[in-house]
Amino acid sequence: MDDFLKNAKQLGQDVEKLKKGEKISHNVTVENIEELKKMLHDGQSKDVRTERPSGTDPDTHQTLADQLVKKAQDYVFCDTPLSNEEQTQIAAKFPMDVQVSSLPDKTLAAGEEWDLGTSTSPVVINLGTLTMEPGSSIKIANTVLKMSVQKLVRNSGSTQGANYDLGIFGVTGTTPPQAAHGTNGDDGIKGKDGTCGSGGGIAGDNGKPGARGSSGGTGSQGKTGGEGLPSLTANITIGSGGIGGSADQFVIYTRSGDGGQGGQGGKGGNGGDGGNGGNGATCGCEHTDGADGGNGGNGGRGGNGGQGGDAVAGNDIYVTVPTDNAKKIVKQSSVANPGNGGLGGPGGDPGNGGKGGSGGGASGCPTGSGGSSGSGGSAGNSGDNGNAGTQTGAPGTIYVTES
Repeated sequence: MDDFLKNAKQLGQDVEKLKKGEKISHNVTVENIEELKKMLHDGQSKDVRTERPSGTDPDTHQTLADQLVKKAQDYVFCDTPLSNEEQTQIAAKFPMDVQVSSLPDKTLAAGEEWDLGTSTSPVVINLGTLTMEPGSSIKIANTVLKMSVQKLVRNSGSTQGANYDLGIFGVTGTTPPQAAHGTNGDDGIKGKDGTCGSGGGIAGDNGKPGARGSSGGTGSQGKTGGEGLPSLTANITIGSGGIGGSADQFVIYTRSGDGGQGGQGGKGGNGGDGGNGGNGATCGCEHTDGADGGNGGNGGRGGNGGQGGDAVAGNDIYVTVPTDNAKKIVKQSSVANPGNGGLGGPGGDPGNGGKGGSGGGASGCPTGSGGSSGSGGSAGNSGDNGNAGTQTGAPGTIYVTES
């Protein structure tokens, strides 16, 4: 347990408690990047660290914030220098908590998944012996990891689980909420009622038709899906105990964050109802006719779906193993995909036709004819689906070094 206890001492933990088999887990607040670098240091020489391919060329598809995170990781894990401006920008991110755990022995039962967190503060795991039974796995997403294991026992068997032993992932970008609905159309104005005649054989006016309802407005364009969050740098060290067990290998898989699906377009506005027709007038035993109701307005077209978000490149993973153990590390990775375009918004509902006006006429007298109800409008068409994002996300490279 020499490697394990040495690591624990460097982390400022109570070695005597660990010798008794106790677990120590706590948060450590680091005040600046120098303290973080010391906390996450893997013990390799400066020559080894500076020779690591850090990939510091800026990725123009990443946000400036993601590029700054990448530069900070390269400084911590690869000793890549920072400019004064970068140091100032990074200093604003501190203080920062680091989750630190040490345990002499940990066993993952068959099929058990050990989730180390998603989008959390950096995680430091220090283990004496880690035993992984068939189908068990470890995963972490969008979180910096330092894991030290003095002895790793990986057993094979029939229990199914993940297709990796350690999965280092990004996070899929967010999908925006549905865009705003289109405005509803205005209802048509009721037609004027009929009038009585003025005598002398002059007839009154019939009722006037109701006005047509106006069409609903087009739904708003869906918003672009969120950019994926990257898989972050991991530093894995297998100590002098090496990799053993019936499987006698350790599968490390990485995939960065997919782009988020575009937001759905807004629903089209509903068409306005047609105005009711004007009623006919009743003038003694004379009458005038009622008018037709106005037609309903058409529903508005749904908004087009938003474009899918871009995937983002992942960060590299550095693995250190004892001599003759490099062949036991199985490296797997896949490319993150851009997000799908958002769905087009549904069309607006049609407006109802107005009611026909009633004909005039007193009881016992001839009555005027009533108007017909107006026709309902047409439902709006759905918007088009958005386009998929354009940028894939290359996985980080897994580098294995024997010490």
